[in-house]
Amino acid sequence: MKTLVAILTSGKLEKLQRCIDSALLQVTSSEIVVIINTLDEQYENLASALVAKNGLKYVITESNGSPGKGKNALIKYFLSTDSTHVIPIDGDDYIYPDAISKLKELIVSSNSDVLGLINGLCKLPDSLVTFPEMFSSSYYLSKFRENVDPKNSKRFDYHTQKIREVSIEHNNFFNRFVIVSRNAAEKIQYDEHLHAAEDVKQGLFLKLLHQEGTIKYSLIDRQDIYLYDRTNDESVMYTSAPRANPRTEMTQFWCDIPEDMINRLKSFALECI
Repeated sequence: MKTLVAILTSGKLEKLQRCIDSALLQVTSSEIVVIINTLDEQYENLASALVAKNGLKYVITESNGSPGKGKNALIKYFLSTDSTHVIPIDGDDYIYPDAISKLKELIVSSNSDVLGLINGLCKLPDSLVTFPEMFSSSYYLSKFRENVDPKNSKRFDYHTQKIREVSIEHNNFFNRFVIVSRNAAEKIQYDEHLHAAEDVKQGLFLKLLHQEGTIKYSLIDRQDIYLYDRTNDESVMYTSAPRANPRTEMTQFWCDIPEDMINRLKSFALECI
């Protein structure tokens, strides 16, 4: 088993350094790559210099401003290596001590291709909550209200509810892919037209592949693996998504998920190991 830790740049440089430090405590520099995917040339230059200062390899990839574009670039790079598994990390987040060894042990013992994290911890400016709790926090709700057009609020609520009804298992509709095998990565293609929820949509397709027996997708309910940092007011969750046209987002999200797929997704739950 040969694991690649792939960090996708986002957020501020001090958070990127923190993310790099969390990985370097667990693996050598040769096992880490930083994918720099941004439309901001100044940030690209600063991030490149920071990564080089840490002695890490980095790759600058073409960006269109969507989160899916960067994630596809990360997967594409992973598949160009001889690594068997990838641990993707957003640059404004970080992993806990021993997270990598725990993930490797879990994916081997369960014989899974993908491990999806549920109930991971999320850092807010004044608290540490689980990711599901974040959506009902006063901080998230206030940030959402600041950025969303009031006339679109009900449409976003309807869209979110529909996703929950289709994808829910273990009371959580969001599963971060914390480790992915080459077999699963070859089948991943994030929707680059979405402003948000590209992870959720990709997760639906992976669940269908699991149901068909093409891959094995398991869930882990842990709070010692990955820390989401949502203290950055420029987070796509608070800005890009709310400002997007909800009708367009809804159409794009469901455009290639026909009714028969929806019915199949409602009919089973993934195993939580």
